[in-house]
Amino acid sequence: MYDIRRTITMVSAASVAALVALAVVSAPAASRMPGQARPFLTGEIARGQSVRAVERLDEISSARGLVGQKLSPELADLARAPVPRADVGPAMFRLAATGMVRVVVETAEPASVRAAVARLDGRVERTTQDLVQAVVPRNRLAALSTQASVELVRAPFRHVEQAIAGEQVATTLAGAWHEAGLTGKGVKVAIVDAGFAGLAERQAAGELPTGAVTADFCGGKLAVESDHGTAVAEIVHEMAPEAELLLVCVDTELDLAAAVSYVKSQGVHIVNHSMGWFGPSRGDGTGYIGSLVEDARANGILWVNSAGNEAETHWSGTFTGGDDPVHDWAADGDEGNSFFWPNDSVICGLLKWDEWPVATSDFDLVLVDAETSTLIDISDGYQTGSQPPLEELCVGQTTGRDLVVFWAIVAYDVTTSPRLDLFSYSPPLQYQTAAGSIVDPATSSAALAVGALCWQSRQLEPYSSQGPTIDGRVKPELVGHDSVSGATYGPFTSCPSAFAGTSASSPEVAGAAALVKQAYPAHGPDALHEYLVRSARDLATPGLDSATGAGEVQMPTPPDLVPPTVRAMPGSGRAGSRIRLVSRIFDDSGKFRVVAQVTRRGRVVATLRKSFVSASGPTTVVLTWKTPPNGRGTYRQCVRATDRAGNASPLRCARVVIR
Repeated sequence: MYDIRRTITMVSAASVAALVALAVVSAPAASRMPGQARPFLTGEIARGQSVRAVERLDEISSARGLVGQKLSPELADLARAPVPRADVGPAMFRLAATGMVRVVVETAEPASVRAAVARLDGRVERTTQDLVQAVVPRNRLAALSTQASVELVRAPFRHVEQAIAGEQVATTLAGAWHEAGLTGKGVKVAIVDAGFAGLAERQAAGELPTGAVTADFCGGKLAVESDHGTAVAEIVHEMAPEAELLLVCVDTELDLAAAVSYVKSQGVHIVNHSMGWFGPSRGDGTGYIGSLVEDARANGILWVNSAGNEAETHWSGTFTGGDDPVHDWAADGDEGNSFFWPNDSVICGLLKWDEWPVATSDFDLVLVDAETSTLIDISDGYQTGSQPPLEELCVGQTTGRDLVVFWAIVAYDVTTSPRLDLFSYSPPLQYQTAAGSIVDPATSSAALAVGALCWQSRQLEPYSSQGPTIDGRVKPELVGHDSVSGATYGPFTSCPSAFAGTSASSPEVAGAAALVKQAYPAHGPDALHEYLVRSARDLATPGLDSATGAGEVQMPTPPDLVPPTVRAMPGSGRAGSRIRLVSRIFDDSGKFRVVAQVTRRGRVVATLRKSFVSASGPTTVVLTWKTPPNGRGTYRQCVRATDRAGNASPLRCARVVIR
């Protein structure tokens, strides 16, 4: 981190100016008037800066130093901050308004941690591997972090629902599959999401099946926290109206682990997860969340995931400094990456750099009010060779007006020149990098990642996250359609509108996979994945690319799964003569081949064949058999027809009398 505390002990007008110049930088170019010089925090502007802002930095740094390295910076801040509003901010902060905080404890001794939580008046919610999820009093956070069995107390990973009924069946050409009887029947699809508010209303209106199974792993919030999952389920149901739906609610990474165990136990074939997770992972599909997706795939589940909506809120590059330790976003020395911050909303920033699994360099992430050049918050955790290369913060504002703010990156100790990635949970950034904006767990090689096209124009949505992954793999694999109409988010008017974002395109692909699974029950996740990718309509440059993958999801002509119908007709004739063996055959594809066997007392005496016959309706097929000279008696002709798709009719037989 950038050490402010040591300098603040010698506060004077001059030292405050120098200090703030190091801590935060310029107002954003996006906010300045044409021809107006960009104000840097030096000279008169720095001297006008409130000392309170500097003292705020000192409080943050002191809070983090107070509990050493075992309490994450945001929890250290929360332990000392005023009680946050209950209706603004991430779930962790809303819970904190009640005096309790949901945390994840990293430990090699989960039993000891569970006991410590109980002693500190907390409640253990879930345990998996070396993680314990618990709710503890805010004023006991520091005490929990001092337990010998605790390695780190942190907030749960942040997840983002990737959303910004009607059009997807037509745009994917799935209607022909429905007409062919391929509706997802017998296929289990799980929607793992943040909530299913309004589910009862959608079921009563016939938008969702009443037989959908629910599983609440989100602390009793399945029907109240969010309607995002309900909208997602609508799309899956429209694409695959007879698929069995399991609606699974999660809130934290441990909830997600429980959900994966559940869907495995229920024999689920396909999972849709229209969510992204932001935590300590490189962006190559590894890490805790990625391991859960791999586990699902290894157990026969196709995991379909939204690629993310971060193409306009992501930046990537290497650190470029001038005469100070603040990153220059542009060649003109601009040190602020600006954006608008709507009133009564929460923004989050996550900065990570490619020195995994532990950082040797130390960067800090700073949020500044561009209009007043006032520092708002800073994430300045220590990276000393044992911590992940990650800084993150979330801040809510209720000033009554929209603000213009900017992110700044400060280099405290740079030992290499790693790739930096900034993800901003906010409106679009001034400086953006679409490439590499795909989020976990869509980055996993075990996930089928889906980007978003406007269904009307077939153009890639500007916010649709793109690859490649940080290890160079092409992502997403496909793009589906968004801005589709539905009961939850309303009708389409233009792109984006209604249900927009990769949250909408992902369940379209999951529903398409259910149709393929019904048609080919033996297909596992690899075969389903390959079928959908192979059937896509290529876009942009030929072949795979990291914006649209293999292309737009398109269902090919539905496979012919209906065998011909056959009726063998009785026959007769004289021994030693040629007789006609007649059958009536119908096939919906219009082409079939015929094999007939003549048997007597269970022994085949003749096999007759006719190559493919073209017919537009029920057709009479005649085969000629030369009867044996001394073959008087009763025989059977047994007929089977096979169409070009390989569907074979049951064997149908009739009596043949030879006189």
